[in-house]
Amino acid sequence: MGLYYLKKSDKIHAKECFDFVVKTSTEHGFLAEQVENSEMKSAWVIGLAWAHAMFIIVLEELIKLGVI
Repeated sequence: MGLYYLKKSDKIHAKECFDFVVKTSTEHGFLAEQVENSEMKSAWVIGLAWAHAMFIIVLEELIKLGVI
């Protein structure tokens, strides 16, 4: 979703998505396939390479735009 918002030039929502991912990562920084919204905890498969790759792509774009 963060990448979608970046493509739509919506930096605010892109940053909100990025912050949500950071907030719900595991204690070791791994990203889960799903998040238990009631507890804001990672759920299901943890350590997906594609999820981490997308995180890096969004991070790079946010840095380029001066959002981070």
